[in-house]
Amino acid sequence: GLYIKYLKSHGFGCTKYNYQKRKTLNEYKKRLALVGDYYSESLKLDGIIIGSDEVFALHTGPTPVFFGHCLPCDKVMSYAASFGPTTYEDICRLHSISFVRSGIQTMKYVTVRDENSARIIDNLLGERPPIVADPVLLYGYKEEISSLKEPPFKDYLLVYSYDNRMNSPEEIQSIKEYAKSKGLKIISPGFYHSWCDYNINVDPIYLLSYFRHANEIITDTFHGCVMSLITEAKFAVKTRNSNYSKLTNLLYEYGVSNRIFNDWKDLPQIIMPKIDYISVNKEIERRRAESMYHLEKIISLIRN
Repeated sequence: GLYIKYLKSHGFGCTKYNYQKRKTLNEYKKRLALVGDYYSESLKLDGIIIGSDEVFALHTGPTPVFFGHCLPCDKVMSYAASFGPTTYEDICRLHSISFVRSGIQTMKYVTVRDENSARIIDNLLGERPPIVADPVLLYGYKEEISSLKEPPFKDYLLVYSYDNRMNSPEEIQSIKEYAKSKGLKIISPGFYHSWCDYNINVDPIYLLSYFRHANEIITDTFHGCVMSLITEAKFAVKTRNSNYSKLTNLLYEYGVSNRIFNDWKDLPQIIMPKIDYISVNKEIERRRAESMYHLEKIISLIRN
């Protein structure tokens, strides 16, 4: 019934793509044994690390365990947690101050990944938490990226956006006209867009090869920017109301806020300049070292 409903609302192409995508990701998780027991069925947990991404966000509905409630372990921490688009005013408006504060207050160590999240916790607890690097940036995937085979495409513009975004007539026309002016095919790896030349199903590691070998990248997602940074890609970013705070914060952190555009007519001039990846990589390494310090403190608290 779920697939029939999805088929009616999204069409055959998108449904088929996402069915295959689910198989690809399930095979990947199984091959690497990434997912263990469900947390409530694990009776001997030394510690729990909550994170990262928008685990503290309220806009999709509050999830108690993400705030440390009802977990079968005394040592609960957070790494690179984010409130996403949720603001302190939203928490007040939703009468959730006690819910959020009581959960975070009982955590043994709290780190976040953006300025908005740090301000919220400072307002709630009177103590500013460390801002650490997103796990993808922290790990970097250097060895994997250097050993990945090239995609079976040359000369392409990569579009990285969720299925339900970047589909307006203005966006489609602007991207198509731009790609045509540069003689590039349009490829969407990881998400389905019927207007792209190719929609590619890839596992999360091989996806990085598509970023690395793209001529240029257009994205409106946080991890689209992160993957562009670690593959030293040439990219431009369209922010949304839902991710403006965390996305602009990320780009300012690494000195590439000039890659943001608001009007599609500005795309060519925004994407054209080269990025100083010597400076970007220095900042990535600095933030990695700081983040590893906090992660090691989390691990030591779990061990002791």
